[in-house]
Amino acid sequence: MERELSERYHFNPADFGEDGRRVTDGLSFRRVVMGFERDFHRVHSTEYALNLYANSQTMRLLAKSNNAEPFMIYGMDLNCGRNFDPVEDPRINKSIDHFSQNVLVYGIDSAYMTDFDEFGNPILNDDSEIYPLTLLVDNAMPDGEVRLSTPTTDDDDELEPVTVDVPQKEYI
Repeated sequence: MERELSERYHFNPADFGEDGRRVTDGLSFRRVVMGFERDFHRVHSTEYALNLYANSQTMRLLAKSNNAEPFMIYGMDLNCGRNFDPVEDPRINKSIDHFSQNVLVYGIDSAYMTDFDEFGNPILNDDSEIYPLTLLVDNAMPDGEVRLSTPTTDDDDELEPVTVDVPQKEYI
């Protein structure tokens, strides 16, 4: 049975400027997210975060902190807490392409990826269980909060996903 391990992390969006960097020390929001990823791995020592959930404003902040081109959209929208399902709505890809001007960015490299090719793209190593962080837009989430998660298998008979909230504190 598949379950989800997740952690919620908090930050103050007002601390970051238009360039996605913290005003006080210039630290990029991407570096803050990397700190969240490292904390997630410390809490779940055998697991790495695979998904990052955040609202659209947070995704824009992340894009700015990565110096992404203005036409790039970070994240994949969720529909009622689920990914868009092309079987249930076969026209959804056309709608996403139309509204995003055919450019979508669904993920970023993990904080734990260390090997890159000559173009700066991460080289995947399937044996490491480290994969790019999938970005999922959930506009039901408040500003100043992100959620990292990873699916995991469990032999329990429980049907509810597991959510572990860490005490609210600022990282980095």
